[in-house]
Amino acid sequence: MHSQRFVQELNRLLRTEVPGLAPADKARLLARQADAYLTHESLRDASVTFVPFVAGRRPIDEAKHPGLGSSEASGLISDVLADELVLLYRLMIGGRPAAALPDGGTLEATLHWLDRDGEPREVLPGWPRQLDAKRMSDDPAAAYTLTLDVHDTFLPLASRDGGASRPFGFGAMFFERFRLDLALQVDGTTLASDAYTFEVYDDRGFGSLYQRIAELILPKDMAEQARQSRVAGDVSTSFHPWFPVLCIGVEKANLYMKAVRGDIAAQTRRLSDPTWLLRVGLYLELLTCIGIAEVAKGLVDILAPDERVIFETSPEWADIRRHLDVHAWQKVWALRGVGFATTLSLGQTPIGFTNLLKKRSATLAFLHAHHEDLKHAIELAGPNLVNAQETWQRVFRDAERAVLTMNEQAFPELGYLAEPVKQVVLWHRQGALAGLKLIPSVFSGPFGDQDGLFGSACRQYRQSMNYVARWAADRGLMEYTGAECVPTAVSLLESHVAGEHRRLERLQKRDGYEGLLAAKERVAEAFTVPLEVIQAALSRVRVFAALTSDELAELAKAARPIELGPHERILVQGNKGSSLFIVHEGELEVISKTDGKEKLVAQLGRGAIVGELAFLTGQPRNATVRAADAAVVIEVGAAHLRPLVEQRPAILDALGALMERRLSDVGEPASKPTLLASMWSVLFGG
Repeated sequence: MHSQRFVQELNRLLRTEVPGLAPADKARLLARQADAYLTHESLRDASVTFVPFVAGRRPIDEAKHPGLGSSEASGLISDVLADELVLLYRLMIGGRPAAALPDGGTLEATLHWLDRDGEPREVLPGWPRQLDAKRMSDDPAAAYTLTLDVHDTFLPLASRDGGASRPFGFGAMFFERFRLDLALQVDGTTLASDAYTFEVYDDRGFGSLYQRIAELILPKDMAEQARQSRVAGDVSTSFHPWFPVLCIGVEKANLYMKAVRGDIAAQTRRLSDPTWLLRVGLYLELLTCIGIAEVAKGLVDILAPDERVIFETSPEWADIRRHLDVHAWQKVWALRGVGFATTLSLGQTPIGFTNLLKKRSATLAFLHAHHEDLKHAIELAGPNLVNAQETWQRVFRDAERAVLTMNEQAFPELGYLAEPVKQVVLWHRQGALAGLKLIPSVFSGPFGDQDGLFGSACRQYRQSMNYVARWAADRGLMEYTGAECVPTAVSLLESHVAGEHRRLERLQKRDGYEGLLAAKERVAEAFTVPLEVIQAALSRVRVFAALTSDELAELAKAARPIELGPHERILVQGNKGSSLFIVHEGELEVISKTDGKEKLVAQLGRGAIVGELAFLTGQPRNATVRAADAAVVIEVGAAHLRPLVEQRPAILDALGALMERRLSDVGEPASKPTLLASMWSVLFGG
């Protein structure tokens, strides 16, 4: 820290009141800090800085590609996968990465449990503690790493007594917030510090409210309806009109939670920002299930007494109470009537053919109310203006997989149909009238010339998700490229029906599956591009013309290959970034948006470069770039140039001249001094 700034900060702190700290004690503390500042002259500009979470990146990236790593935004307490929460931080002394702690130096970490307002509740047992300074790799440019075993660190808190009010329990909505303070101390005096806030979720409670609806409400309601219709014996809840949407919805959540767990606990790359989807899904479950609980409590209350008190009185639940749409769920509740047989039943059951139509009507109403809740869940989760579209498309494909996988469980009525009739009911496409001749008249009359179960369910769900995305985009909560957030081009079912098997395989691969429609997981494969290929690609980038062959080789080692699925974006217009990308395989589309209207301005193939202008200037991206079908790009971050510039400062001047000419070519002239200042800020953070 510069001496003038140090004096300014000292005066500011002297005038600042600190609750619980007497003025004399504060003065002694500041005097001690000033003495340390004078004593350790070489450490005056030492800094400890956490690496923030960056969508699409993982901590492990820092080991192979220093500068492209990311701290994690959340941790998971789970019975499925063991999780380690990995945070990255940089230790700088004299403007350069520190190879080790200074003599007499220690790193002290303190872990705070926070309330919902972000204020500390308590310091967790066993903290503060001293840490060893460990890098992600032997590369001197790599960040240091701090790892928390989620089970060991947070499970004791989750195991405290308190019923519904316990940490991570119903009252806490199954998650808690924490802050980790990290301080560099020399001879007992703090010279630099930083703090990082994150969330930890207990996914053992996820889905528990949906389970209560299936296990408590549906059986009792089915029994009551059977009694009123004078039907003897037990009737399976699988015939209840609400059963399909719960059955398929839970499977959809299981599929995307599998991706979330893998991304958080195993650092896979199925979602750019798994925590955002985690929050949206959690708030959606609370809003939907509490809404149903309110309309069904006359039949059975799925909330325990202490949970109901929390729901009705707790300040933390005020947002949930405010966003509940009980009226919408009352309409859905009215459509739960079972189609008992009048003349023709399904086999030996008292259920009639028309129950499929009852299920269809109930599902549509359920979906409408559910997605009205989804709007409010997005509001509560917070905006995502980076990768909401890719997340939405993944969730939609998981819904398709759930429909394809769970149709027999969700619609046991299908088991009583002859196979040809069943296939028509499942796969019939509107306009193909010939297939309807196979269906008995008692069913084909009300069925009409409509899409079959698969097509109808997926089309309606896609329309509903696009409706919610449009609503959220209008309010600045989401963003997407194209006329629809979820176009047919990213649909498994539409690709299958259109015979686009290559695209279907690529969509499956992007989500971690193999084959065409089956949800069979792929074996994890390490994806690499040969170094000599990367170096050759870098040599064709104009801004790298100032680098020697050896420097290009060093840059190639740090570059990161990225696989993109169909329509997956690598740049979003208006967002900031300091990476450029080289097309290695496939084709990219460049889409510019002006006055709300989008235009395809270019299609780029192998060897093309995108993001070059913002690479060293930090300017917002001036266009959105996405894969046309599937693609492989090579990412180079501006931070990768820092060690090269440190070794040969003349590179910066040469880069400035190259960027000046490049900007002039595209009609955005900038003076070389201004460019050098921007480049210095991007490379060295100030």
